[in-house]
Amino acid sequence: MRDFRQGRTNGRHAFTLVELLVVIAIIGVLVGLLLPAVQAAREAARRMSCSNNLKQVGLAVHNYHDTFLRFPGNVGTPNGSNRRGASWLTMILPQMEQGPAFQRMTFVDTDFNGNGSGVNRNWEVMSQLRVPGYNCPSNPMERLRNQTTSAGTRALGAPNTYQVQIPDYVGNVGYFFSPGTGQTPGARNGGNRNVWTGYGWMQDAGLISIWNEEFFGSKMANVTDGTSHTILAGEHSNYMFQANGTRQDARPGRGPGGAWAAGPCFHEWLGWTMNITVPRWPINSLYSGNYTQAWTSTLHNGYRSAHVGGAMFVMGDGSVRFTSDSIDFDDTFMAMSGRDDGFVISEDL
Repeated sequence: MRDFRQGRTNGRHAFTLVELLVVIAIIGVLVGLLLPAVQAAREAARRMSCSNNLKQVGLAVHNYHDTFLRFPGNVGTPNGSNRRGASWLTMILPQMEQGPAFQRMTFVDTDFNGNGSGVNRNWEVMSQLRVPGYNCPSNPMERLRNQTTSAGTRALGAPNTYQVQIPDYVGNVGYFFSPGTGQTPGARNGGNRNVWTGYGWMQDAGLISIWNEEFFGSKMANVTDGTSHTILAGEHSNYMFQANGTRQDARPGRGPGGAWAAGPCFHEWLGWTMNITVPRWPINSLYSGNYTQAWTSTLHNGYRSAHVGGAMFVMGDGSVRFTSDSIDFDDTFMAMSGRDDGFVISEDL
């Protein structure tokens, strides 16, 4: 019989160069279309996680208030002492499900900043303690500070350096301008609650407080503006930029002791503090050139985030809201920063 297979071509068909280039181009277009959507989905997830973090902080503060009948605050330094106290973030550790770490801490004869001549008796627990809920997942900055140990702390067995956590959330202690005054520098309510410290203008008018010889923490009854209209804490989780594109970490908790330290805390209204802010410039604002916006020890570092268009805040009632960086700063945002300024805020925020 005749073999009809004779003469058939045994070779396989291959892509031409043009076909290969077309396929690569199509894949490139698809990746270009999908990548922004993937990035947007990831950022949405990070933003939701950040919101949950602040929700937990708000719940912890409410549980703290239920127990101690006042809001947490930065523990001040007794006059004449070099022992710096604990931050408000330290004080709510039991309510953040970090009770064992809190129980290991001592609050007597210790310096939470742990630099200079102070002795930090909590160096070991501070070097080990990491609270995931104190960091925003969108934060592009370092989350740990390399801490230089004082001689007195090394005498307790500490190494020359250790690491402490830097938080991305900052407590609100008041407003820089009284709302409705058009940024008049001296127009701040509260009389002796308003004072120049050398590190910025301190306005003890928020929910987080300074604890010292004069102030002992605000209470729910003091929030006459309504807890849903008053900021408890907000984000500082992104670099501060200058007009020329230069950037710097300006977080109020990046100094000695990180999240766990308060600084001298204004005994007799002098000294510096950490992990709190009195906002003087809008959310995500560029560096103004004023040192009170940039130092680790200054008061007006404000709020900023890596979320596009604004930052996350937890209010006094525990609710979390994303606030646009285009919000009216002079009146609305200043009123949101004060617990008893009497300024009426629109309900459609």
